[in-house]
Amino acid sequence: MKKRVFLFLTVLSSSLLASGISGLKSFESDFRQTIINDQNSKIVYKGKLYAKKEHNQALWIYTSPVDKKIYYSRGKVVIIEPELEQAIFAKLDKVPNILTLLKQAKKIGENRYVTTFNNTRYTIVLKNDTLEKITYTDELHNRITILFTHQKSNANISDKRFAYQIPADYDILEQR
Repeated sequence: MKKRVFLFLTVLSSSLLASGISGLKSFESDFRQTIINDQNSKIVYKGKLYAKKEHNQALWIYTSPVDKKIYYSRGKVVIIEPELEQAIFAKLDKVPNILTLLKQAKKIGENRYVTTFNNTRYTIVLKNDTLEKITYTDELHNRITILFTHQKSNANISDKRFAYQIPADYDILEQR
């Protein structure tokens, strides 16, 4: 599930900025990601998202219940996990064409859209042309909701925000 959620977050942040929704050039928001498994056990993650269309960049900062940062830029991903003292480098060559993903989203109601990626159906909810919520069920039957609050569209986000630093004593891992 961890890999699936991660892939979706990467696609989401990229596709938000590539879409025509409100002519977004950048997006900043707090998020609350709730995952409920098929036994109704629930875990809630909280954090902050920064995304910028220029250079196709995103940064997901998880602050609860664990600290983690996921940096995404031009198809490359770096995950920094302080509790594990590790950094993971990954390349996502199976991410769909970003523009195509959102162009395929179909309106199913007022401010509600659906799109499918890798046999998973995602429901996207907007409020006042701003992303409010994403819901989907993953391949392990986990029900995932990502709620966005305190959204800022087209704010000036410095490129320095997307520059990561890895402490010298961290383990470096590569995923292929």
